[in-house]
Amino acid sequence: MIIERAEQIINSPMKINVSYNNSPVWLESINKENNTVQVKDMFNNTIIEAPVEDLVEIDEFMTM
Repeated sequence: MIIERAEQIINSPMKINVSYNNSPVWLESINKENNTVQVKDMFNNTIIEAPVEDLVEIDEFMTM
């Protein structure tokens, strides 16, 4: 993912599925200086600082 897309997802009124290391995450905030995104792991609610390039947007139709 790129930082601009992460910003769009954070600002979107819709729920957009994103994963980090094959786990669903919720994007919390962006650190442009480090090119990282603070994400919440949806399985255990832990907060992780993830490199933006390691985030993957999940297409809803691919999961059906």
